[in-house]
Amino acid sequence: RIYGCLDDEDLELQELLRIQKRRQVNIVLSLMLVAVLGLVFVFWDRIVILIRSGESGVLYDVFSGTDMEEIYGEGLHIIWPWNRMHVYNVRLQTKERTFQLLTRGGLPIDMKIAIRYRPDIRLLPLLHVTLGPSYLDKVVFPETEAVLRRAVGQYSPEEVYTSKRGFLETLVISSLLNVEDRYVIIDDVLVRSVELPELVRKVIENKLALLEERKAYTYRLEIEHKEAERKKIEAGGIKDYQNIIKQSLTSDLIRWQGIQATRELATSPNAKTVVIGAGKDGLPIILGGSN
Repeated sequence: RIYGCLDDEDLELQELLRIQKRRQVNIVLSLMLVAVLGLVFVFWDRIVILIRSGESGVLYDVFSGTDMEEIYGEGLHIIWPWNRMHVYNVRLQTKERTFQLLTRGGLPIDMKIAIRYRPDIRLLPLLHVTLGPSYLDKVVFPETEAVLRRAVGQYSPEEVYTSKRGFLETLVISSLLNVEDRYVIIDDVLVRSVELPELVRKVIENKLALLEERKAYTYRLEIEHKEAERKKIEAGGIKDYQNIIKQSLTSDLIRWQGIQATRELATSPNAKTVVIGAGKDGLPIILGGSN
């Protein structure tokens, strides 16, 4: 009986030990689950990557480097937390910047330029490896500034200010040729404004105003010349008309018209005084009065 009691106690002790071990295992598993969930929560942004509309991604793997084969499109992507997804905006974008440039003769001007651009999505991994996310400041603006300096240096301040000689077209074409070789597509380059030194700007504006005034004066002179020609032609027409009438007015016709007029006046009911003109061709002069 004593041995039987000891066996029962041993069995109970062993059962207690097993229960305690299970509890310890459950606690360890719970702690591990909490740790995993904590790590997932902490590194959620590194594990779950959302690429929005108008964006594309380039994956950098710690062990194999940048993935040059695949360009990750829109949607949700799951990656290992030690890797890194670089997301690029591949839409058409516009950025502005003001450059200080030197014109022909060394006069400085401030030119505000707006650049419409987008990265070439087909070469996005190459863009990432070669330039990185700051490609705008590394290539687009420096290349555009270099093109601007070469172009503006060929023109005088007045030509730049008035955009003569196809200046804008030359600027756009040159920018397209120089920047597109660096995995970036330039849609257009626009000149927003050109600021000259105050004194130079006033001189150019006064010159332009005088030029417009000269054009207006020349236009007025042309109008006066046209008016003089018109009056000359009108006077010639009147002269020709008078010559024609003069040739048709014979003395007999004039006498007949005078007799007709005298007869009409004589038969009118108004009181009148008739004065006979001197000479054989004299016509009567009728002095009329009121009724």
